[in-house]
Amino acid sequence: MTRAERVSRNLNRALHGLFAADERAWLLGEDVADPYGGAFKVTQGLSTVYPDRVLSTPLSENGITGVAGGLALCGDTVVVEIMFGDFVGLAFDPILNLLTKSVTMYGERTPMRVVIRCPVGGGRGYGATHSQSPQKHFIGIPHLALYELSPLHDAADVLAAALSRGEPAMLFEDKILYTQRRYVDNRVDDRLAFELRGGDGNWARVHDPAATAAPTLVIAPGGVANRAITAATEAARRGRTVEVLVPARLYPVDVEGLLDLLDGADGVIVAEESTAGGTWGSEVAARLHAEAWPLLRGPVELVSSADRVIPSAPHLERAVLLGADAILDRIMRLPAGPVARDRSAPSPDGSGTIAAARTGPSPAGRVPAAQRGVAVDVPRLNPNDDSYVLLEWLVPAGATVEAGEPVAAVETSKAIEELPAPDSGILRQDVAAGADCVPGATIGHILPAAAVPAPATPPALPAQAASVPDAPARAGSGPGVPAPAYPESEAAAGTRAAPPGRPLPPAQRRIADVVTTSHREIPAAFTAVRVDVTAALAYARRAADEAGAAVGLTEVVIAAVAALHERFPALYARLTDGGLVVDAAAPAIGVTVDAGTGLFLPVIRDAAGLDLGDLADAVVELRMKALRNRLREEDMAGMTFLVALNDTAGVTLARPIIPPGVTCALSVPDVHREVVLDGDGGVRERMVADLGLAYDHRLVNGAQAGAYLAALGEALQR
Repeated sequence: MTRAERVSRNLNRALHGLFAADERAWLLGEDVADPYGGAFKVTQGLSTVYPDRVLSTPLSENGITGVAGGLALCGDTVVVEIMFGDFVGLAFDPILNLLTKSVTMYGERTPMRVVIRCPVGGGRGYGATHSQSPQKHFIGIPHLALYELSPLHDAADVLAAALSRGEPAMLFEDKILYTQRRYVDNRVDDRLAFELRGGDGNWARVHDPAATAAPTLVIAPGGVANRAITAATEAARRGRTVEVLVPARLYPVDVEGLLDLLDGADGVIVAEESTAGGTWGSEVAARLHAEAWPLLRGPVELVSSADRVIPSAPHLERAVLLGADAILDRIMRLPAGPVARDRSAPSPDGSGTIAAARTGPSPAGRVPAAQRGVAVDVPRLNPNDDSYVLLEWLVPAGATVEAGEPVAAVETSKAIEELPAPDSGILRQDVAAGADCVPGATIGHILPAAAVPAPATPPALPAQAASVPDAPARAGSGPGVPAPAYPESEAAAGTRAAPPGRPLPPAQRRIADVVTTSHREIPAAFTAVRVDVTAALAYARRAADEAGAAVGLTEVVIAAVAALHERFPALYARLTDGGLVVDAAAPAIGVTVDAGTGLFLPVIRDAAGLDLGDLADAVVELRMKALRNRLREEDMAGMTFLVALNDTAGVTLARPIIPPGVTCALSVPDVHREVVLDGDGGVRERMVADLGLAYDHRLVNGAQAGAYLAALGEALQR
């Protein structure tokens, strides 16, 4: 597969191409000139190559846009960068009354080749005035086209389409996309493909070529597209087929590339990050209802962010902004099944005729006749485990559930997996939370509603039944008073027994099992070295600035560990039960993640092929999955080397546990300052970390461990 470039780099390249092809192209914006290159580094290099046409302007969005209008009236091409899309409201007057009206206000059509770039969206913790999605406020202005950057469209094509209209355009760019890679070669992943549709390739259709069931269509622009793809992937695990449709142009709304997809679809959902009310999604729904009502299963569903000010705190921001979970919830709440259409019924606006009715039982009624219901069985989730822990029931006993809805969480030695309801009906829990369960075991049933009797009112007890004469009375006890929790003899003696012990939480039990196995089976040795990481930290800061990602020492260490695989293959090998050494074809680096509910070891399999920005993105993604209990078995499989993060403030040295199946675990503690003498007898300060390597002494000896740590130290000091 072609190595995909980052979305920000793709846009930067498109701007360079525009300036090379058009000698009358200008770039106006705040801090767009080098070396800054814009707040998100999108305009880097332009002022160096075209110094007379790239102007860093004063802080006045109104003034910048007004100057752009004047240049466009003179026949020039102008790209305006609004540092944060939230500030584009300050340019509303020149957009409404100068740029757009000038197209036809002077008695003849006047080309106004202006593109206003607006970084938008949340997810970065920038707070209420730097995280909004204001697209909806510009819908419906004559001669103003709205576009949105996506990972599925080439930015050069989008810019060309915007400028070819001869009318002002706005290009919205979700900030969360800048550091992400584009999708190329018509593939999103191993399962999902994409294609561009419509006469101008405006619509990108993400779909599973192998799927045969009627899909749910999710229309999602820009940065929401990836969230919709995540929701579609999870919905597929629950038995639903979902296709994601991503437009390059938001307005004027184009439904040409969608009409043939609507026939037979379960439903249509429009997902966008803006708040509800007067949205782009409403415009899409209105167009589909007017032009394609005979093809729709029902009204178009809209899902948006909460009607709130966007907070800075990450957990509060996630609660407000539209996420993949909200899209998935809306998908799973849509009914699924074949449709019989009656073309004789009028559409809502009278422009067409359609009435849709389900054939066959609905999901809620699709239950077997047998009163025992459908079993909720535990599948084999991890070939290395003989039993799992039923961590919790996700819905209460007796609740009504839909087919595919998660009802239980089962913990393996590596991950927490959600078990979906195999059918719709009433949940009966047969096994208590916290119990062990083996693969194939039945832990509950989904009962048909008819099989659950209505609760009966218990008969009133006769007066004489208020006491139990044949039960020995206790001092101080009476009807309805619980017996004391300690033996009678101790009560009589006036002493209380020690409270009973509490069991380890299931997650900690699994950690205990791994630690016990490691100590029992692996003859571990340990070597530590002090490494000067001053240069590594500086390198991480530079990489963070260039990539726009949260690069730190962790990512630099992971990259160095991955790069040492070829020189030290024994440290990445594994020992089989038969005593054979199996070398690793490539380094798959595990990273410890403490989610508060347990310690997880997700794996970065392609660490050697990722740059630091990609590594940072991968680490953040795995951490977020762990925090949200979304890690899967595939996220944990195939580890060949563990990087154990023990970087709590003040921790200077830690000895990691080697997980079974792995030969080495490297501990990365907190970084601290140290004053040393240099070669000339002077004093200097440096940043150091005491890196510790735990290794299986059956495969690695002390000399190899020392050589490895020396090589790692040299790499970090470079």
